[in-house]
Amino acid sequence: MDDGWGRYSRSLVKGVAENVQVAVLTSGKYDKTCSFLVWPVLPAPAFNPLVQIKTFFYILKYLRDCDVIHSLVEPYMPAVALASRVLKIPCILTMHGTYAVPPKKFSIKKLMMKFAYLTAPIVTTGSPQTENKVREVVKLNECRFIPNGVDADTFKILSEEKKENFLLTVGALKPRKGVDIVIKALGIVKNEFPFLNYKVVGYPDSSDFAGYLKRLTRENGVEKRVEFLSGINDEELVKLYNQAKIFILAARTEKGSFEGFPMVFYEANACGTPVISTTGFGSEYAIKNGINGYLVVPEKPEEVAEAIRKIIAGDYDKMVKNSLEEARRHSWEAVSQQLIKMYNDANNFFIIKRK
Repeated sequence: MDDGWGRYSRSLVKGVAENVQVAVLTSGKYDKTCSFLVWPVLPAPAFNPLVQIKTFFYILKYLRDCDVIHSLVEPYMPAVALASRVLKIPCILTMHGTYAVPPKKFSIKKLMMKFAYLTAPIVTTGSPQTENKVREVVKLNECRFIPNGVDADTFKILSEEKKENFLLTVGALKPRKGVDIVIKALGIVKNEFPFLNYKVVGYPDSSDFAGYLKRLTRENGVEKRVEFLSGINDEELVKLYNQAKIFILAARTEKGSFEGFPMVFYEANACGTPVISTTGFGSEYAIKNGINGYLVVPEKPEEVAEAIRKIIAGDYDKMVKNSLEEARRHSWEAVSQQLIKMYNDANNFFIIKRK
């Protein structure tokens, strides 16, 4: 299973490439059967000067004939902005979550990010919270809300899979993902729904936190009902999404770290699974309360428990239908039209500015 950046980048490029010519620089593995140019030459993303210098020169080498350069992950922003100025090609920067926010205190990283944001005629985000936090530190020329989409070819209903009695969370086992909140919520409803289990897909952020979660399952009397899974590929993930009764991401802000607009909401919806999440980030756009899921206050396991009750006891088939419709409206094919318009706007802005 790809990390969030990898899945986002791969899906966005695939959608846009249906309508425009695309060339990609990446640091990771890629599908060699894809229909666009890919150069896997970049160093791993990081906000250090050496990475920025290497990335800058690779952009000069491979992308000098492009009309627009789009940075899809935050750590490459400074290099993209510098290349934009040197090549006189407009750049667009996408802000996701924590990594988009420059430090408030003076540092090289803050200078690099401020330069990047001032250079870009347009930045995008799927989370108003991310935009607000960035604007607390630096100015932005223009910020456009563009939601994440879903790869409808990958995430879809599998006719051979039936709904089972388990909750599902997908994502790295970090405190901000709120897995501990879901464990506590399961403890609250364990007697009401004796066959309801919980599956967590993702690698642990630290052995200490993983150990804490396992202790928490024992303390809440659900140790035999919680399963931690890792090493799951996309095919297996789609099956889990299809089988899950409810998808839950009980996200919170943790030591300044926060969620942006996770793709998991529409992935779950596209597989016919309603979602529960917390307020305060991209979830407020993706989840229509009582339609394709429920929004709850962060850090409130009792509210998560109540949302579980509402979905199971309510018109579940209708919520499944609503979830599928919400996902269809946010396929990458649909979102790519907004992106292409933005690329044209950035080019026009740049031409006017040069005149």
